[in-house]
Amino acid sequence: MSAIVDRALRSAVTVLPPRWRTDRRSALVGLTAVRPHLGVAGLGVAAVLRLAGLRRASAVAGLAGAAAAAPALRRVLPRPSRPLPDGPELTVLVANVLLGRADTGALAATVARERPDVVVLPEAGSGYLDRLRPLLDGAGYRGWSSVPPGVPDQRGTVVLVAMRAGAVEVRPGPGMRLPHLEVSGGLLGARTLYAVHTSAPTNPRWTELWAGELALVAGWTRGRPAPVVAGDLNAVVDHRRLRAALGGCVDATDGTGRGLVATFPSSLPRWAGIRIDHVLVPRGSVTRRHVVLETPGSDHRAVLVTVRLPGTQESVR
Repeated sequence: MSAIVDRALRSAVTVLPPRWRTDRRSALVGLTAVRPHLGVAGLGVAAVLRLAGLRRASAVAGLAGAAAAAPALRRVLPRPSRPLPDGPELTVLVANVLLGRADTGALAATVARERPDVVVLPEAGSGYLDRLRPLLDGAGYRGWSSVPPGVPDQRGTVVLVAMRAGAVEVRPGPGMRLPHLEVSGGLLGARTLYAVHTSAPTNPRWTELWAGELALVAGWTRGRPAPVVAGDLNAVVDHRRLRAALGGCVDATDGTGRGLVATFPSSLPRWAGIRIDHVLVPRGSVTRRHVVLETPGSDHRAVLVTVRLPGTQESVR
């Protein structure tokens, strides 16, 4: 029985509460990403051990499972609706297009159907934008790439902005391994929308870059007025570094009950994957719609969010 208890304790390490800072190394970053899944598994193991009469091992597995699963509860329980703030309504679509391989026809159809104000396409560059533009002819969208022609799509991020969003300024921004774009003006007013794709924390070097890039996001979100940050952040809300990066923002799923609907990988059911594609919005925003959409040809699902933003003066207070 001691061997079972030892294994249960080792499993508990992978699902420790966020304050224990288990997301410093790439292996633990990966385990943290599936903390809710491990929590449910831990509770299941606890039940089996209990039925087998191994009460001590069951208690250890149950505690570990509960510690992992508890933080996820607030993400699946919607909160009562709040009064709408007095700022503009903004619809954002985020879709990682997998090295520029996602079906441009299907994506153009989604854009034409949903009519988002801003579209953020990680892993798209000038080449993908050139293929997409003719399919959106007449739909009223302008497009920018974070990388120049000739640079592979996988290194870029494309932004599309609807004409009705007004006169926006779009400029490349420094500080990330994969260049990002910054959108301001028009519908956004004094706010900036950052279209980003952080490094994937799959090895020690990229984990260090990922941490630094999320620290950069933290600097943005502590500005006034608080920005919108949209893209593939390669992080789930269980990652301490993403929570630290929120600043004056919240995840757009906050309070919707849809915080565990997975966006990656699209090959798994939505309950089995993880949510690494995000729209961070200023605190005080109200999410009026949040849906996850299939993106043919990509390993990510798209996120479509409509939020009512707080007024700029309200955000500055």
